This record gives sequence, structure tokens and C-alpha cells, in this order.
Amino acid sequence: MIVPTGEQKRTDLPALPGRRLIGISLLPAAATLGNLICGFLAIFCCLLSVRAEYADFFAVQPRVFHPRLEQLFPTHIAAGAYLIVLAMFFDALDGRLARLTRRTSEFGAQLDSLSDVVSFGVAPAALFVTLLLRPALGGAPQEADASRLQFRIGLMSALVYVSGAAIRLARYNAENIRTEAAQRAFSGLPSPGAAAAVVALLALHEHLRQAGFDLWGVNWPRVSRWVIAGTAFSVGLLMVSRLDYVHVFNLYVRRKHPPSHLVWLIVILGVGWYSFELLLVVLALAYVISGPVLYLLRRRHGLQRPESGARPAALDEN
Repeated sequence: MIVPTGEQKRTDLPALPGRRLIGISLLPAAATLGNLICGFLAIFCCLLSVRAEYADFFAVQPRVFHPRLEQLFPTHIAAGAYLIVLAMFFDALDGRLARLTRRTSEFGAQLDSLSDVVSFGVAPAALFVTLLLRPALGGAPQEADASRLQFRIGLMSALVYVSGAAIRLARYNAENIRTEAAQRAFSGLPSPGAAAAVVALLALHEHLRQAGFDLWGVNWPRVSRWVIAGTAFSVGLLMVSRLDYVHVFNLYVRRKHPPSHLVWLIVILGVGWYSFELLLVVLALAYVISGPVLYLLRRRHGLQRPESGARPAALDEN
């Protein structure tokens, strides 16, 4: 019987769960931290928004942005919404950088999930609750009852949303599926897609509020708050569902498309030129409803459900 040497013993033994992390991939981790920082700054915008509501009471100057930035971001909530959009860019970038540098790691996947909880879970819910607080703080006395009811229902929707985001991201880590199917489809609505639906409606609400939009005698900003509450509740449930959602990058960027698709690209650019907020709403809600629509189409035509991964490609690549 040959007794292995000490070095062979250390090599043959399984890795201990308490092993130390020696090194990380810098660029993908930096992009993931950019995602986290954007989420934190979005929450900070919530504090600035509440501060602005009390500006007259405390006799302070609520301006914190440069005048040019205030033209792009009319309110703090709008600025927070666009910070979440920027966080989505960083979330997509970290996976691409991990693939280019060939530095995929479990550390990157865990860091990405933690960042997503903040940027796509807590931050959108905090922005929505801050939006609901504004009528309660400065609303007319005759609107107090309606504002309180809207706040209670909206708060419940925000709780469902943030809980759904946390459960979805925890499911990523628990199931930990790393297959080619995970590159093509998601099981359940991805948290960035859910956040996109909420913050797009928030940005549109702020645009309508600043423009004083009043069509057919309807207070559209008030109506849009109910729409945001229903959307937050719905996407919170869709995140923990098992509906299949396509991977946008792999489907629309990597694949080749016929020249006729250029017409749709021109239409999208035209809508964005007319109203960027409206474009965000259309694209985000179209992606949200694509899951139920694909499910109904498969069920109607008797097609089998394709195998899908529990974790998105961005997590697997970082």
C-alpha cells in the first residue's frame, strides 16, 4: 500500500467550505459595484425628495443638481429612476466583461445577486413609496382620504415587489443552474425587467406631473400612481413564477435578423424621440407581458415548455 505524501493529501482532499478567497476579477466586479452604487444613489434620491417637500418649512434650498441636470431630471424621483436604468447597464456589462476576460467566478455571482437586491429590489420600491408620500405630505385636505388609501395599497404592492425580488434572487443562488439553456431563457421574470417596468412608469409619472398633463378632465398623475401600484404587485408575483422569459441580449443582439426588422428599429427610435419616458414604458411592459403571452401561445398550440435556467446569463458569467 502506497501512502501518499503530504502534498498529495492536500491535493486529493475536497476543498473546505471555509477556504479563503485569493483573488477576484477586477473589471467585472467593478461593473457590479457600479450597479450597487447606482441603487444606493437612487435610494439617496428618495431622501432628497422628502427633504424637498419640507424645504419651505425648514427654509432650505432643495436644489442639489446642476441646472443642466435639472432639465434632464425634473425631480429627484426621476433622477432615481434613471439611476436604476444606469444600474441595468452595469448589470449587463459585468457579464460581458467576465466573458471577455474569462474570469467567471462564484464570488461574482454572489456579488451580483447582492447588488441586484439593492438596485432592482429595494431602490424601485423605495422610489415608489416616496412618490406615494408626496401627496400625503402636501395634498389638499379633501384629498387626504384618497391619498391614505392609495398609500396603503401602494405600500402593500411595494412590499410584494421587494419580497418577490429577494425570493427570486435567492432562488438563483439556491438552484445554481449553469447550462446553455440558462443563456437563452429565464425561469420567471428577471429582477432587472421587473425594475424596468416600475421605474419607467415612475419616470413617466414625473414627466406628466411636471407638464401638468390633464386630458379629458382626468388627473393622469393620480391615475398613474394606481397603475404603478398594480404593476409593482404584478411583477412581484411574476418574479417568483416559473414563466419563461427570453434573454434580451442573446435574442436581439447576438442573433442575425432580416432587414425588415430595421423598420421596427426606426419606429422605436421615433417613439424615443417623441418621448423617452413613453419608450421606456412600452419596452418594459412589452417584456413583462411577453412571459404570459408565450405561455398561453404554447398552451394553445400544445408546444412543450423549453428547458430554462434558473439563473440569468449575467450571473453565470460573473
